[in-house]
Amino acid sequence: MRRRTVLALGVLALAAGCGTQAPPYQSEISLVVPGSSGGWGDSVAGELRTLIEGRRWARTVRVAGQGGEGAAAVARFVSAGRRTDLLVTDPALLAAAALSGAGPLLGRTAPLARLVGEWEVLVTSPDSPYRGFDRLAAALVKDPSAVPLAGGPSGGADHLLAGMVALGLGADVRLLGYTAFDDRRQAVAAVLDGRVPLAFGTPRDVADHVRAGRLRPLAVSSSERLDGLDAPTLSESGVRAVYADWAGLVAPAALTGGARDALLDLCAAVAGSAGWQGCCGRNGWAPMYLAGDDFGRWLSDEVRRTSQVLDALGLR
Repeated sequence: MRRRTVLALGVLALAAGCGTQAPPYQSEISLVVPGSSGGWGDSVAGELRTLIEGRRWARTVRVAGQGGEGAAAVARFVSAGRRTDLLVTDPALLAAAALSGAGPLLGRTAPLARLVGEWEVLVTSPDSPYRGFDRLAAALVKDPSAVPLAGGPSGGADHLLAGMVALGLGADVRLLGYTAFDDRRQAVAAVLDGRVPLAFGTPRDVADHVRAGRLRPLAVSSSERLDGLDAPTLSESGVRAVYADWAGLVAPAALTGGARDALLDLCAAVAGSAGWQGCCGRNGWAPMYLAGDDFGRWLSDEVRRTSQVLDALGLR
């Protein structure tokens, strides 16, 4: 079967700083989380608050919800104009901003750092006819609408990855059958109870079920195989894509050079700390530190590629 190169949503470097010195002390930081509460951004912000306050790198770290999603969340963040506000940014925010058709994220914020991510695992039931990724690939190419893939909300990280898989296989992406759940854990549960045949989940969502024989992994979205999951990468399977549900921080664009440098030092200290490495281990997160101008260039590519996949899916 002939397969095409798909847009890989950025190269996900896994390096984290080490041996960094204590950053300049911050009196107050507000971590602004867009969208509804209880999601990925809230989890990351909560862990950051615990670490930063615990190390006394700031007197107070507040986690503040931001009403609205996408462009609305960015607009409120920009209009606030507080140099102590940091916006928690992830693929869902980029997609929502792109779908809104409003102003660009990068022109109105200052990228600080990508900090962490979660790889994705495509799973099916043990008795599924998709015995391996090749069978799934053949079915997708033949009739994408007949292969329901499930994951989190429409336009989110899982939906983008499903589009990337279809693009990489040369399938008709606009016919892709995608079942959206409120979050990927619900999608994984739907595979377990037989409501859907395939779903995307994170390693922590699926690992116990895989070990117990309740789920079978078909592929992982990482650049290398993941420990404890006997499944090839998408790249090994003919889809040249590496993708994670990442989280990072951006600041107001008007931030002065000295203030931005201090926040970059803070991000470096977080990424290089044993506490952050321990946090990632507890949560099953992958450290993905990339900072400053390097993060800005990567984020620019990610914005463009997200828009391209959304267009291919027919979502805008």
